[in-house]
This record gives sequence, structure tokens and C-alpha cells, in this order.
Amino acid sequence: MSSSVPVYQPGPGEISDETAPIRNLRLTGQHIDGWFVARYITALIGIYIALITPASVTLSIRVGQIDPEGKAGSLALVASVGAAAALFSNPVFGALSDRSSSRFGQRKPFILVGVILGSLAVFAIGLAPSIALVAVGWAIAQIAFNAAIAAAIAILPERVPEQLRGRVSGFMGMTGQVGVVGGVYLIQLVGNEGAGMFVWPAVLGLALVLPFVLTLKEAPRTRKELGPVNLRHILGSLWINPFQHRDFGLMWAGRFFVWISLYLLTTYKTYFLVDHLGYTLDDVAPILTLAMLILAICMTISSISGGWISDRVGRRKIFVVGASLLFVVAMLIVGFSTSTTGFLIGIGVAGLAQGLFMGVDYALVAQVLPDQKSEAAKGMGVFNLSSTIPQTIAPIIAPVLLTIGAVGGAGNYPALYLGAAAFALAGAVLIQLIRGVR
Repeated sequence: MSSSVPVYQPGPGEISDETAPIRNLRLTGQHIDGWFVARYITALIGIYIALITPASVTLSIRVGQIDPEGKAGSLALVASVGAAAALFSNPVFGALSDRSSSRFGQRKPFILVGVILGSLAVFAIGLAPSIALVAVGWAIAQIAFNAAIAAAIAILPERVPEQLRGRVSGFMGMTGQVGVVGGVYLIQLVGNEGAGMFVWPAVLGLALVLPFVLTLKEAPRTRKELGPVNLRHILGSLWINPFQHRDFGLMWAGRFFVWISLYLLTTYKTYFLVDHLGYTLDDVAPILTLAMLILAICMTISSISGGWISDRVGRRKIFVVGASLLFVVAMLIVGFSTSTTGFLIGIGVAGLAQGLFMGVDYALVAQVLPDQKSEAAKGMGVFNLSSTIPQTIAPIIAPVLLTIGAVGGAGNYPALYLGAAAFALAGAVLIQLIRGVR
């Protein structure tokens, strides 16, 4: 990585018109080189391992241990409480991080304390004797880890210069997927019995975060520079006026529609295989495992290569629009597939689309943030809502789409994925309307 991300040096005339990266370079003396990026990406992977491993594996196991008879309803309750906590904590703590005047810096305390508190909450889940306490623990974990994520994501617009953002964004795009795979593999090693299944992912996550936090140099800011922190400011962290900041609003809305399309695919892929391709709940697991492996490989390849090419050509929008259109193709392939091969091809195309989108969209939104010098974490926190809200909306939309033209009790899956293709196309159109970025 060090060979692909060169040390950044500001040009002679840049100090007079400082961007956030130039200001931080001048005040801290910390250059953005390959080792900085490696530590940064590793820290993000660590946060996601600590957060996503419970979400995808161990939380459901713990709920099943406590309430074996009503585990489905109990897990839905716990997951809903956690999702609500995550929805608000990311932008709120992002804004609080922006206004932090701590002598330890604006981002470091939130990243480190967030991971530590989140880890303690996850430990508590492993020992919790009731579903109510599991829900409380999961809500605290979501709040803490999302506080860390909000501060960490702000590093991109705040510290990484524009000409390197595509490459860094490309690596960022695959961190969540690496976190999922790494967490699942770790659980296979340590087992899923006792509190250890919660302890070890959190310990590994903290170990991966520490090298970045301990070496990150920040220039403390005064309360006079930052302005006051009050209730109005905290509530304002959930909103950026899309009419006043048109390009940011278009990027937010475009990602929102594309992510609805993605969640319609990933949430209902099991039922598609069972109801449309004839699998049963007993024999569908191997196909789902293969599908997720294909998705992860394709996503990683397109994310890293897309970000690198984006930097080379100096363009962002064309890649994100292209990825949105690739989602349209993926949904059509899946929707009209009549075989497992067709389904897996569609999943592969969706992986390429998701990787390309995530590999460049952070770099794109960093260029249209309303105020990246003073409110980078707030802006990135609000932007992240464009991918978290669709998780709630997609399951509401899907049953409606499945009833269109349905015959008998079987859902109309071509209608579902035609609808998903329409959402992705709407996202492409909205992103194409952005004017301030090539």
C-alpha cells in the first residue's frame, strides 16, 4: 500500500486557500502516506469486526440461548432497538466530535472511547441473563461503535487530499466486507460457546484500532473557534438542508435509492431461492454461502480498482453513476433468472456494482460536504443515514412489490427486482445531476 499512496506535499500557492487536509498538515506536520492509510484502513476494519460480528453471528446465538422458543421475535426486538440507536448516534456523535475542544484532539477520544465502551457493552451481552438486558447492551454497543465510526470516517475529508481520496475510498469500501468475513472466521476459531464469542472479536477490533489512534496527530481547537455545544446544535446534526446544499442533497438521495435496491436483493435472496428456484430451507445454505463469497470477491476487486482508477483519471461522478447503472443490470439478471447459475451471475454483477459504488462514493461526497473544514464528521454522519435508513424501508416496500401480478400464494419476484432496478436507476439519475464534481 505504501507504494500506491505517495506522501502528499502542498503546492507553493495552496496555503493561501487552505483546504482541511492542508490545514491539518500545516498544524500537525503529519503527512498522508501509505503507512498512514494502512493504519487508517486497519482501524476501520477493527471497528467493523467488533461491531458486525455480533450483528451477523453471535447476537442471534445469544438470543437463542436465552429464549429458544421465541428467539425470532426476541431477535427482531433486539435488532430494532440497536438499529434505532445506530440511526441517531452516528450523526449526533459526529457533530459532537466536530465541536470537541479536547486537548487530546477531536477524533481520537471518540474513536478510542467509542471502541472501548462498545467492547464493554458487547462483553455484557455475553453475560446478560435476559432479553431486556441484551437489548440494552446492544443499544449501548451501537451507540458507542457508531460514535467511533462517525469520528473515523471524518478523517477522509479532513486529512486525505483530493488527489488521493479515490484510492483511500476504495480501500474504505471493502472494510465492512472484510470485517464480516474476518469476524465469521474468528468465531469458527474460538467457538460459539460462552462469553468468548463476544470477547475475542472486540479484543481483536481494539488491537487493530490502537496503532492508528496512538499515532494520529491532531491540533486541538479552542471553544471560541468551534462555537458552543447546545441542544439546537445536537438536533441540527441530523439535518443538512438539501436545497441550500444541492450537490450534497443529490448525492444523499442517489445513494438512498441505490441502497434500497441493494437491500431488496440481499434481504430477499433466501426467499427468492426457495420460492422462485425451488430450493428448500434445508438445502439453501450452501448456495447462500457461495453467493456471499462471490459478492465479497467481486466487491473487493471493484472497490479497490475503482478508487485507484478514479484518482488516475481525476473523476468521481462517472464511476458512481456507472455503478448505479450496474445495479440496474444486476437486478434484471436476478429478477429474470430461472437457474442458480443466472442467480449467481446476478449476485456477481451486484458485487461489482456495490464495490465500485462504495469505492468512490466517499471520495465524491467528500468534495460536496457543506463544510469539511469544521463539520466533516456531521456531514459524513448525515451522509451515512442514506445507507442505514433503507435497511428499514426495504422490508416495507418488498411485500408491496411482491404482490404486483402475483399468482396464488407465491410472490412475484421479477416484479420485486424490476422495482429494485427502478430504484437504482433513480439513484443514477439523481447523482448525474450533481454539478460541482466531475
